[in-house]
Amino acid sequence: MTKNTILLLLLLSLSVVTIKAKADEKKRIREMETELVEDITPSIDGNLDDEFWQGIRETESQFIAFVPENGAKSNQKTYIRTAYTDFGIYIAARMEDTSGEPIRQELGIRDDDRRNADQFGVILDTYQNGQNAFYLKVSAAGVQTDIFINRGRSDYNWDAVWNSEAKITETGWQVEMEIPYSAIRFPKDQNQDWNINFMRKIQSKNETSYWNYVDNSIDGLVNQSGVLKGLKGIKPPLRLSVSPYITTYYNKRGSESGMDITGGMDLKYGLTESFTLDMTLIPDFGQTVSDNLVYNLGPFEVQYAENRAFFTEGTELFNKGGLFYSRRVGQSFGSVNLEDSDSLISRPGEAPLLNASKITGRTKNGLGIGFFNAITNKTFAEVYDKETKQKRLEQVDDLTNFNVMVVDQSLKNNSNISLINTNVQRFDGGNDANVIGSDFRLRDKSNTYQIDGFGAYNNIQNPEGFVEDGYKYNVSFAKISGKYQFDIGRNVESDTYDPNDMGFLRNPNEISHFASLGYNQFQPTALFNQYSIWAGTSYSQLYEPKLYQNFSIWNQWWAQTKDFQSFSLNLNYRPTKTFDYFEPRLEGAKYFRTWNYSTNFRYSSDSRKAFMSNISVGVWNAPDREQFDYWINISPRYRLNDQFSINYGINYSKQFSSIGFAEHFTNQEGNVEEVVFGERDIDVMSNILGLNYTINNKMGFNFRLRHYWNKVDYFNYFSLTNEGDINPITYNGKDLSSDTYEKHDVNFNVFNIDAVYSWQIAPGSFVNVVWKDAVQEVNKMVDMNFSENFRNVLSTEHQQNLSIRLIYFLDYTQIKRDWALNKS
Repeated sequence: MTKNTILLLLLLSLSVVTIKAKADEKKRIREMETELVEDITPSIDGNLDDEFWQGIRETESQFIAFVPENGAKSNQKTYIRTAYTDFGIYIAARMEDTSGEPIRQELGIRDDDRRNADQFGVILDTYQNGQNAFYLKVSAAGVQTDIFINRGRSDYNWDAVWNSEAKITETGWQVEMEIPYSAIRFPKDQNQDWNINFMRKIQSKNETSYWNYVDNSIDGLVNQSGVLKGLKGIKPPLRLSVSPYITTYYNKRGSESGMDITGGMDLKYGLTESFTLDMTLIPDFGQTVSDNLVYNLGPFEVQYAENRAFFTEGTELFNKGGLFYSRRVGQSFGSVNLEDSDSLISRPGEAPLLNASKITGRTKNGLGIGFFNAITNKTFAEVYDKETKQKRLEQVDDLTNFNVMVVDQSLKNNSNISLINTNVQRFDGGNDANVIGSDFRLRDKSNTYQIDGFGAYNNIQNPEGFVEDGYKYNVSFAKISGKYQFDIGRNVESDTYDPNDMGFLRNPNEISHFASLGYNQFQPTALFNQYSIWAGTSYSQLYEPKLYQNFSIWNQWWAQTKDFQSFSLNLNYRPTKTFDYFEPRLEGAKYFRTWNYSTNFRYSSDSRKAFMSNISVGVWNAPDREQFDYWINISPRYRLNDQFSINYGINYSKQFSSIGFAEHFTNQEGNVEEVVFGERDIDVMSNILGLNYTINNKMGFNFRLRHYWNKVDYFNYFSLTNEGDINPITYNGKDLSSDTYEKHDVNFNVFNIDAVYSWQIAPGSFVNVVWKDAVQEVNKMVDMNFSENFRNVLSTEHQQNLSIRLIYFLDYTQIKRDWALNKS
């Protein structure tokens, strides 16, 4: 070995040691001591000069950047003080800013942390399991955001009642936070340490940094926290709160109008220091935001987002394997039995919810338990008998009980294993359904590799005692940290697997395999802050019979430039036929699509600018059948000032010569003799206008208008062959009642306005004023242009609703504290 070689090896070794030393320095777990303060509490006003804070030591720190340059020290100092009393945790932070740039302080509604504002936040992992945490943030405008983090998923629907205030100073800005013990959960131990991390966002630099270093090449945020030491003698309080509310409605439809008053109450009760009972009594969801309804041409159900607060908050334990789709609770399941002489007057759109409750929590040993139960009432359709000329009620839905039980055990290395059971019981002769499932996630000590899986078995029993069952499982192996990552897995769903009485699955009867490989550049380069390149493939077949369905190859590229513009490009290629066994809506039939490809490009501008925009454009092409689709989505946002912003989104797609199911031709016995497909042009356009005016951090107004238009114009028809091909037929699709339009043509419109004024009159207490305007129109007039169609929608009968709701939060601990302070 030459001297030069030895010298080179020594230099390399020294470099490795130096790099490792720097990495170890960044990855050193920071610790912070907190102090007990007795008999006094601070005024939460953003000023840090009152008596409470005088004796509390201030920790000076330079946070470590997460983005854009991960691992670099922020050049702005942050000073933090923490203290605790027998009531809660207190945090004071001073953020210096010597950049000369103004502190960004755009206002927004609660939980809207995407505004153009600096932020400070605290992450509390009170059980030190590295997987679950309470994340509370305050913007420089004083707007609160609270999030519950569960294994990397951020639940913004979790809402706690806590106090905070921010204040701009000559040297930067500062924040004061009061987090009552009743707002969080923690062990019942005499001496405690909590995992903790602090976040600071400097909006002018687009810099997010943390007190304890968070390596963005390692999966997870909570598991990279520091430690808060010195908590002694704190006790979980009696967590009992009620939120009674009263709502006044004015409803108008056409020339008919009426008033209504409803009331109800939500209750929270801490069964133990770890578990909480939530109940909604006489629930009323009349102020829930309108669904983004769409026209469904496909063979599967459309899944809509859950907007009811009770079903979104604290339900992370239940969201496993698609077994809990909360929209099932309140959904009308049944059909109306009509005789030849009957005509349907009306049928229920939903089943009234009588009550709902849930118990959730996690022990200090990492055992999470979730229990959910809800009962919906019977529903009836109104039917007219043309022979007797009498009206009658036909039962549509049974009195139904929905139940979910989950047990989830956290394991070492950010791993877990869980068991979930869902049960639906109908009391008036309907089907009963039961599903039991289990999932697991196992990670190595370095949080680099992961094996995860899920399995479920369902059982459905009808009133005659017939039982149908099925199963599902999936398993995958992945490298989840580092520059190079991969994922490979298998999914199996039997042909009789059906969790949809309480869960959601579009189509069972599938065996699929997938693999993906990616490269992630986490550190800035000459051109980009970050970028990633991924590629993958998937293959699927039917479970029974074992027939090929689909093979595809895909590629994705994403990058963020140095000036914080983002670009992504997706390519998808199906090099051979793909078989669809569901579009014909007939068992044993199939339809094949020829080879095809698609590509999509997305662009996002710098969100710090007053004007920013998101743009997405794409195409899909199947050359052998001369089918071509394109789409374009543009979403600009303009911020007039820190109080008022305008959002607009237009989404347009056009499908030329789309081919899909039209109808079944049946014989006199009702058996299908021929499956008819149609060739059609499909136009889909949605326009969404949003106005956001925030008066202060307790009061704001939001306006949202959405118009969705779907036009389906048929012009050719085919007979589906046994091989899955299509042959032209002479059928013209004309409706006997019309010589102009084909009976399969569709012109579908949805128009919604949701205008909300919200005023937080006290912590957890609100006055909400909501105005809604809704129209849903279906006809066959596919020759109308946009302006003609929109005028027609506006002239259609509207359903309007004005509601005023008062919600008042009453907390036992706070009332007890205020009483004691008043007496003293």
